[in-house]
Amino acid sequence: MLSGTRMHPRCRGSAGALKVTLYLALLAAPSCVFRQGFSLVSVPIPVDIDGQTVRCPLYLKLEMKSYNIPFDKFAAGSMDKAQTMFATAVEAIRKEDAAKFGSVWTPPEQMKRLGQTTVTLLSDNTPGGWIKVARSTFDFNKITVVAEVRVGAETMFIWDAPTEAGPRRRTAFYVGADQKNQTRLSIVSSAATVQELALNAFEAARTDPAAYKPLPNVHLRYQYPIPLSGKADSSAHSVLFEFDGAAIDFPLGDEKVKPPTPMLEFFRNATLAYESGNNDLYASSFTLKSQARLRPWLASMEKRRAQIKQQFGGLLRVQPENVKFVLSADPVYLVFEAPSAGSDWRTENLSYSYILHEGGGYKIANFSYLTDLDDFLHDPALFDRRILKPAPPKPGTP
Repeated sequence: MLSGTRMHPRCRGSAGALKVTLYLALLAAPSCVFRQGFSLVSVPIPVDIDGQTVRCPLYLKLEMKSYNIPFDKFAAGSMDKAQTMFATAVEAIRKEDAAKFGSVWTPPEQMKRLGQTTVTLLSDNTPGGWIKVARSTFDFNKITVVAEVRVGAETMFIWDAPTEAGPRRRTAFYVGADQKNQTRLSIVSSAATVQELALNAFEAARTDPAAYKPLPNVHLRYQYPIPLSGKADSSAHSVLFEFDGAAIDFPLGDEKVKPPTPMLEFFRNATLAYESGNNDLYASSFTLKSQARLRPWLASMEKRRAQIKQQFGGLLRVQPENVKFVLSADPVYLVFEAPSAGSDWRTENLSYSYILHEGGGYKIANFSYLTDLDDFLHDPALFDRRILKPAPPKPGTP
């Protein structure tokens, strides 16, 4: 039910421009609008590096209510509509009641969504088919309700239970609108990108609660309101993507320009190694797991380079790009690049690389990996890359 890191060509994709208004100020609602027990917190997003989870200062700010109680105790209390739908689904799965389950359930791909990602359907996509898969994955007699989370107009219920293999695992149902604008319940999947990022944070907290504890009063430099309704969302249940970083204009190919940080000095050296055809030096700039995938790719590119040199006489050469933004979440950095100098770059031409800071040095990571964070950053319906441009000068500023 939970999707993890998936293999993909090097994640340096592009995103189209969006017609959304960005609010760079925190859109926190007054506490009086929260339902009893809800609080505004920042949950640390786990970042996958070569298939391993890394804790770094990257957050989703959202409203949540902690439970950490057995399901039966949760279901015995007074419940609102969303809570009742969640309880109905769990009880129906326990009793293998497909009709009752179908009264609240809609498969993920039939829910309303903004993202571009798709979900693979079950071969038996009926309520009975989903019950069968659920019961074969989790022990529904031992469910713990972990938390309730507000994601715009939708409500997530995070729960965990023992799996067929033994260890407990967390997943989530959520209540929201389907494609017919009916209020329905479904499971968090890759079709619900923001919900999946939040779920990953709670799953990481299961095994390392101290590192992934939700935090109050986190205020990083960038607080991006995710347009959950297709536009910048200023509702009481906004979700903000919080990160640190800085817009710059650093030419990787111009060795006369001094790198502003040791990390960018490392990245320039790696870039120049690739441009000069020094594949061994370039490959050594990557983590070991990424190297294993990179070296066969470099060998195939070497053949292409020879063909291009023969055809064009060595005159065709692509210049190194310019770094436009560095997202700083030490020990993880995302280095965003565009082809030309200046701040007038196009969002569809912006690519990025993962840099891991470890052992006092740096390594490029995630070659041929695609993560849930990439699903979010590559999706123009959810992340408008124009937020990474330098802030416009204030009126009267030269």
